[in-house]
Amino acid sequence: MRNFVLFTVCCLLFTYGTADAKEVKDSGANQITDIEVLDNTVKIKISGPIKYKVSSPADPFRATVAIEGVGLGKFRDKIYSHQAGITEIILKQIETPVITSYLDILLQSPSSIKPEIKGDTLILHIESQAGTVKQDITDKGLPDKKMPDAESEAAKEINAAVFDKTDEGIELVIKGDGVMPEPAVFELDGKIIIDIPDVVMKASLPSSIPSPVKDLKYKAEKGNIRFILDIEGKADTEVVAMEDEIIVDIAFKDRKIDSAKRDDIQKAPNSKLQTQNSKLVSLDFQDADIVPILRLLGDVSGYNIVIHPDVKGKITMKLMNVPWEQALDMILKTFTLEKVVEGNVIRIATLKAFQEEKKAVADTKEVFGKAEDIETKIFTLGYADADKIRESIDKAKLLTPRGSISIDARTRSLIIKDIPSSLDQIQRLVKTLDKQTPQVLIEARIVEMNSNFTKDIGVQWGGQYRPRMGDDNTAFRGGLGTTITGGQGTGVGLVNLPISGALTQTSAVTIGYLNAAQTFGLDLRLLAAETVGKANIISSPKVMTVENEKAEITHGTQIPVVTPGTANTPPTVTYKDANLKLVVTPSITPDDSIFLNIEVTNDVPDFTKAIQGNVPIDKREAKNKVLVKNGETVVIGGILRTRKDEGEDRVPGLHKIPILGWLFKRELKKTESQELLIFITPRIVKQQ
Repeated sequence: MRNFVLFTVCCLLFTYGTADAKEVKDSGANQITDIEVLDNTVKIKISGPIKYKVSSPADPFRATVAIEGVGLGKFRDKIYSHQAGITEIILKQIETPVITSYLDILLQSPSSIKPEIKGDTLILHIESQAGTVKQDITDKGLPDKKMPDAESEAAKEINAAVFDKTDEGIELVIKGDGVMPEPAVFELDGKIIIDIPDVVMKASLPSSIPSPVKDLKYKAEKGNIRFILDIEGKADTEVVAMEDEIIVDIAFKDRKIDSAKRDDIQKAPNSKLQTQNSKLVSLDFQDADIVPILRLLGDVSGYNIVIHPDVKGKITMKLMNVPWEQALDMILKTFTLEKVVEGNVIRIATLKAFQEEKKAVADTKEVFGKAEDIETKIFTLGYADADKIRESIDKAKLLTPRGSISIDARTRSLIIKDIPSSLDQIQRLVKTLDKQTPQVLIEARIVEMNSNFTKDIGVQWGGQYRPRMGDDNTAFRGGLGTTITGGQGTGVGLVNLPISGALTQTSAVTIGYLNAAQTFGLDLRLLAAETVGKANIISSPKVMTVENEKAEITHGTQIPVVTPGTANTPPTVTYKDANLKLVVTPSITPDDSIFLNIEVTNDVPDFTKAIQGNVPIDKREAKNKVLVKNGETVVIGGILRTRKDEGEDRVPGLHKIPILGWLFKRELKKTESQELLIFITPRIVKQQ
């Protein structure tokens, strides 16, 4: 082993010495003799033929120029620029296979390179890219001053944040004014969080956000800048800090399979592989090792694959156009394997390995939990109920077996004893739940409108006849008696159809006739009555309650109900409620709408329909579940009831006589209507 190490060191020294010798040797070859940096221009003078290639990496702020067959000569150090368009030039020379000089040009804004050869000089013209990208970068306020040395000065501020397309997706470039610190990256609620310490934000976010990124935000937290990326669908995300940049590479899941891994899997005899739409696969294997197959499925899916050493075996399978997930699950079931997805990584192991891992984690937590000291912490509640908070803690199982919890009702406090890690989790839960609950004022209007109309027309008439004056024997009788002055005695009318006794009969017209000999008399009375009635009743109960709590308000009377007694028992009296009642439970939605569970009751006693002293109750009730905007009014119920009665009292046959038929009939018309409407208006009461 010692001889191998010595041999390796000697080889490295030999290589180093050879390189130095070659550099000296190349000093007489074609070289760069001069580099001049002007505004948006770089002039490179070369002592020999000029063969170059200009390439643009994914970073829009960089451009690379490779000059083949030419050495750097005396130009070895980084060149800083004070001119427009160019920040600095990084120089690099390679020796094999052909000596080549590389100029890595850092640009002040996304630009393109237009090369031109004039004699022995290669001229690079820097032209800013027009359009949206140029405007986005300009708006970032990227300074025109030179960049500080990335090897010596740390970044203090972020000057630009731009998106750029790559072959496999997009990348977000976060550029600073110096060496960018190593960021902390983690995933939270499906979003990628990037914390960059010890910098301030001096740039604007991109005005347009490309797919698959749905949203990009940032905020300052305790001296750090936190970028939050919301990515739609599945994508691989890699974050790398490179000198004055932090590059967030976002690759789509439908990336092509690496050819080397494809060849690795196809070494199995009689194996075939096809991918369709990067999601459907066709697999044909005979006695093939499952490990390369699992790696291949990882490439198809876009996930990283970690395979436990105990996973082994050979499989023969033929699948045509099946989803990669189904193919993976079939292999796992065949060999009794399990998978765990953690972010963009799939871990595959035997069931025993996962069980041992879980047991080890549980044992570790238990050991550390037993080793920690017990602390006591008091949580004083402002709004929440202590018993409900305790119930939430128990259901969340945040207490360790060594922990305990008690309540002090007088001070509304929770006294909890447990290890510090458990107390921290409980504190976060209490902070989330102990919040002021909004209140809602609910106003109801119950409107009743009653109207009635009655019209009644009747007739009474009759007559009497005596052959001669003073004759006691009446040949014809039927007069109306003394109702007409001069009438002949008393008697019953021939037609007697008066109006209803419920209506007044003062509206009557009486006509009488008596001849001079007082032998013939005729009496006629026309009766008519009409009544109109209207009534509006408005009830307006109001009640206030906190969100998700039932509130009830009641107003009314109790109606006695008498049960007759018997010979052996006295009568009994019970009471029935006739109430106006409002019961409501409100819930507030995120957009300040209010979901109401409502029950409205309006019971009214009807004393006009009492039966043996017992009064019936008219019930009006509505039960609803409605969603109402804050402050708006909604009708939750309505009842309209109309009753029409028409009738005639008449003399058969005679009432049909034209013109005179009205002398032999009575007409009655009656209309009643009742209308009930219930209005509800909820309002959120803002807390001070």
